Amino acid sequence: MAANAPEHIALEADEVGPSAEDKEPEVERGQWGNKVEFILTCVGYSVGLGNVWRFPYVCYKSGGGAFLIPFTIFLILAGIPLFYLELALGQYGSSGPITIFRCAPLFKGLGWCMVFISFVVSLYYNVIISWCFFYLWHCFAKVLPWSECGNYWNDEYCADSLVTECGGVSKEVAGNFSYEKDSRLYCINGEWNLKNIEKVQSPAEQFFKIRMLDQSAGIEEWGTLSWELAVCLFVAWLLVFLCLSRGVHSLGKVAYFTATFPYVFLTALLIRGLTLPGAWDGIMFYMKPDFSKLLEPTVWRDAAGQVFFSFGIGWGGLIAFASYNEFSNNFFRDALIVSLADSLTSFYAGFVIFSIIGFMAHEMNTPVSEAVSQGPGLAFEVYPMVVAKLPLSQAWAVMFFVMLIMLGLDTQFATVEGVITALCDRFPQQLRKRKMWTTLALCCIWYVLGLTMCTQGGIYLFTLFDTYAAGCNLLLSGVVELIVVGWVYGTDRFYDDIELMLGKRPWPIWHYLWRFFAPISLTIVFVMTLVFYERATVEGEPFPIWADCLGWSLVIGSFSILPIFAIIEIVTCEAEGGYMDKIKFLTKPTPDWGPADEEDRMRDQNVSTYKHYSNGRVVVLSGVKDAEAGFSNI
Repeated sequence: MAANAPEHIALEADEVGPSAEDKEPEVERGQWGNKVEFILTCVGYSVGLGNVWRFPYVCYKSGGGAFLIPFTIFLILAGIPLFYLELALGQYGSSGPITIFRCAPLFKGLGWCMVFISFVVSLYYNVIISWCFFYLWHCFAKVLPWSECGNYWNDEYCADSLVTECGGVSKEVAGNFSYEKDSRLYCINGEWNLKNIEKVQSPAEQFFKIRMLDQSAGIEEWGTLSWELAVCLFVAWLLVFLCLSRGVHSLGKVAYFTATFPYVFLTALLIRGLTLPGAWDGIMFYMKPDFSKLLEPTVWRDAAGQVFFSFGIGWGGLIAFASYNEFSNNFFRDALIVSLADSLTSFYAGFVIFSIIGFMAHEMNTPVSEAVSQGPGLAFEVYPMVVAKLPLSQAWAVMFFVMLIMLGLDTQFATVEGVITALCDRFPQQLRKRKMWTTLALCCIWYVLGLTMCTQGGIYLFTLFDTYAAGCNLLLSGVVELIVVGWVYGTDRFYDDIELMLGKRPWPIWHYLWRFFAPISLTIVFVMTLVFYERATVEGEPFPIWADCLGWSLVIGSFSILPIFAIIEIVTCEAEGGYMDKIKFLTKPTPDWGPADEEDRMRDQNVSTYKHYSNGRVVVLSGVKDAEAGFSNI
């Protein structure tokens, strides 16, 4: 403990508490079954679809092996420090992202900002999982429907670029007869044809855009609802509800399967990929370092973005998960394990993806650079097209989409649970004892809203949300969170809290990382994101201005919650004095800030001890004088 420990003030319980007949037992929040469940759930949360379909592409685009240099730097400067901070904050405060900011109630809006971002991301993230279910269902067809043209949804532009023989004539022989710029030979109706590269679509691309999405011409054309996608989305939300119906008790058990089996599938796919011709060309292309790329600012921006977004920091999910830990759990060890697992998984997935892309480039007789893709295009167009050419293609396709479903569900579970925990902690008497019904109600709301993305124009709305919902606002959320803990609440007090939980004080380096290096680095990335801003596009076509404005309203709307709640807190504050006195008062912890367990609170000299009843009234058993809390830390 700090040498200048604050002085306690004894208060009479009957002066502030309820009468004996008012007292009711507090509803239990729940707790992880064991430490392994917590670690596996955090790994599942951090390791998501982006590790498979974004990191390999960003690594290639940003200098291959050289990209690991800025990636590691931002991992140390911002990723691990903020990950460590959120686990410590959640475990000490024993509450979700809304109520955790009792440590500085002026910033209560930051918790609501996190919940808003998580709510919006949960809305469209489950749509991706519904696509995976759609593909998984069609994997059991006798012939994979995206493996060839000739289906009722294919048009005259459908052609297979991976075919090496057509009508008894090999591609090499046909290529000797004719050549045109920007054209390529495609097998159409049993004959080789020269087609413009930009117009031709593969069977997998047409299955995704025409068969599944029935994509309209633009965001202005909503079209009709696809009942098949609506059913798949229902299945996805039903799974989320069933796995979260008992809170962390059920979630922890599910994590044993969903967090581990993707690694089994990734390894199986890697072994198969390495046996394919051209695989090593793809892997060498992935890893070949280009150190000249390190001079480009966008490479450093992408490295920081990959670290920040893949770790799941700034969303509130980690705070919610850590709040269910035992008070003495070693969260520092957990932070290192999960951070390394997430980073190594991204790197490992690159070998899987580029071995397959190398094979595709070999079959197309084109450079690997022309076969590289990212995002949904990689998962639902490129990879299915390649898998369709493998022996036992149905089995490999099932394995791939089951892996994507588990990766997606793990992240979705955590994001949804973060919202539910935050609301139940904010309204414990109304929601906590009805948590299952709260979960059901929220899942129904998400499902109904998600149906808008199951229409013919849904892909445009999805892209808009995917671009804007968790971008600049998430970076700002992380910066403000670091300022609140590092400067307002104070790292000295935070060190005391960590010492109470772990029995020893953190290393001095964390003080500088939390107060200086992490917030500065994230601020730089935020500025670079604005400077190098790129408009959202679908198939290379930018959205109308009004649609971009709608996207930016998500960014501005989510972060405007912070000043709105700050103003409300100041106006309704009952402290004496002017506005500056009220602001200073609101930067100090509230009496109910700190550990939830009374025995842990009695050991902590920096918090008040209290009794919390289910009727919402609080009995303060002892107060605390702490002149060092608040803005005086700055």
